[in-house]
Amino acid sequence: MQIQWLRSRFFSRYRIEILMGALIVEMLASPLADTHPRAGALLGFTVLLMLLAGLRYMANRAIVRQLGLPIAAIWMITRILEAFGNRREFYANLSPIVGLVLSCSILWAIFDHFRSESRNSRKPIVEAFISYLVIATAFSQLYWILNRFVDHAFNQTIRPTESGTFLYFSIVTLTSVGYGGIAPINPYVRMVAAFESVCGIFFIAVVVARLVSSYAPTRSPEANSRGRTFAATSQDRRTYLGKTQPVRLHA
Repeated sequence: MQIQWLRSRFFSRYRIEILMGALIVEMLASPLADTHPRAGALLGFTVLLMLLAGLRYMANRAIVRQLGLPIAAIWMITRILEAFGNRREFYANLSPIVGLVLSCSILWAIFDHFRSESRNSRKPIVEAFISYLVIATAFSQLYWILNRFVDHAFNQTIRPTESGTFLYFSIVTLTSVGYGGIAPINPYVRMVAAFESVCGIFFIAVVVARLVSSYAPTRSPEANSRGRTFAATSQDRRTYLGKTQPVRLHA
């Protein structure tokens, strides 16, 4: 009975908040994942399962089912190869590439749901924050790819195992903080960083507009009905007053 109460009350009410907390914990524990790949893989699997479960309420289910789930399965395989394989081999470095595709598919599902049901969301602030974290993760995976295949991407050497460093640079770039400890020096990486800054500013503007529209007062059905009745009555009066009345002659 107690377990059923927890499932029906607590988790159903705070499932989105729990998902947000799991994403924050994963980001804070990203340096641990760099030094302990197996622990990082276990943490990544846990957060991914929670994310897929939470996307039922904040994303397009068809996109998640047809695109997100297959890519998530491939990502889990590549994550296992990364945790238990030789990092010098090519197959053990596919996780960020597949992760970028997975992050893009998740963002597509969230934004599609946002476009179709922007006023039906019960927790727009939490959902927007989760989307913000997913965007930062996607750009961090893109920086990993650029650092691997582009010469002198940053002003310091970042090893492929330092995923937390790429995530740190992505977050400070997305928020337009730019501490300057890590700076891109390659022209292509600079343009990607500039584009991420633009995305961060644009995302905040969209979230503010959504919050304003979500909390704007709406007219009740009774008020709409009274408004339509008043408009129809006013139109009838204007029509009546504007008509030419026939002149009657009395004998």
